[in-house]
Formats: sequence, structure tokens, C-alpha cells
Amino acid sequence: MQNKLIKAVIFDQDGLMFDSERLVAEGWAEIGKRRGYDINEEFLKTVRGRSTAEIKAAFQEKFGEDVPFDEMNAEKRVRTYDYIRKCGIPVKKGLKELLAYLYAHNIPAAVATSSSREWTEGNLSSTGIAAYFKLSVYGEMVSRGKPAPDIFLLAAEKLGEKPENCLVLEDSLQGNEAAINGGFVGIMVPDLTPPTEYLKQNLFAVCSSLSDVITLFETGRLYCENTAR
Repeated sequence: MQNKLIKAVIFDQDGLMFDSERLVAEGWAEIGKRRGYDINEEFLKTVRGRSTAEIKAAFQEKFGEDVPFDEMNAEKRVRTYDYIRKCGIPVKKGLKELLAYLYAHNIPAAVATSSSREWTEGNLSSTGIAAYFKLSVYGEMVSRGKPAPDIFLLAAEKLGEKPENCLVLEDSLQGNEAAINGGFVGIMVPDLTPPTEYLKQNLFAVCSSLSDVITLFETGRLYCENTAR
């Protein structure tokens, strides 16, 4: 693909900035086993990035209308929060370096996540990176979850930039499809799920870590018009 002018960068959260998807997957597996439901990775990868309402519908479709999703989801949330309170949330390789690079080059950054405001603000604050982000957009602010591009389109609108000049960084299949569907410059940084052939062909790049995104800027594959601080 040709080099791309980038005026803003939009970050997904779970699995992209923080190694939280593993905690969530372990929680679902444990709770499912205790309650008699096989909540495995093959199923979970189909719902990552979607809204809570869409995930609930997927659970009901797979396990039946009587599946106690709300109770199980609350248990999973408590388990995950307890772990993070005790151990902290693991930060993905290259995140802080990339944020510092964007700040140094006057490229605004935003968060666009299907997760809640409370979860997101807590993670950004506890890891000391909140100040790097101009704004955050949450799943509750849009009617359709990923792979619909709504959450990224809202972030771009709030940033005052066109999708074609916004870089979207995502780890999930649904999130990367949303970036493509919205006309964004998409880069996948895989976490638990590898890219499909469709994503390989339609994304700008697939990177092994966020550190590789810095390399794309340094080599001119991605570039900005702003003057460095």
C-alpha cells in the first residue's frame, strides 16, 4: 500500500493496550465450567469487540435463552477487577513508547473501546497514560458495536479528522473489520486471534507489537504534517 498521511491515532483498549483479554477469557472459562457452560476460545473470539447487548445475544444463541448471562458477566467483571486491584493490569509491549512518540510529533490520540467508561478511565489512570489521550469514546455511546464502524467514526468526528487520515490500532477480528468498514487506515496487532486472509489483504499492515508502529512512522510508511515538539 502507498504511504499514508496520519493526523490522529485511535486506540482500541483491551488486548491492544492492555493484556486484559486473557484475564477475561480465563474468567469466562472458569465461570462457565462452574455453571456447566463450555465458554471456549473459539466462541469468545467471535464476540470480542462487540457491545454487551450483542455479546448477550450471542450467548443466548449458543447456550439458550435461559443462560444467566447477566449474572455470569457480573461474576466475570468482579473476578477481573479483583485481579487487577491485586496485581495491576499488564501493559502491552511498545504502548508507552508509541504514545510518547505521537505526543512528541503532535499527533493526537484517542481511545475507542467497547468497554465501559469506569473500566477505561481506571486502566488509563492506573498505568499513568491518561494524559496522552485527547478523548475517549465508549461502547455505550453508539448503537452498533464492532464490526460496525460507528465507534471509530464517532472518535474521528470528535477529533475533527476524516477516517482516511486516522490510524486505527486494533487486536480483534471485529475491531479490524470495523476499521476497514469505516474507511480508516487500519493496523492489526494480534493478541489472542491471528488475522484472517481478508484482514491481511485489506488492512494497511499487521504488526507483531505496538513498537512496530513506531517503525512505520520512522520509515515513512506512515507520516504526519506536524512539527515535532
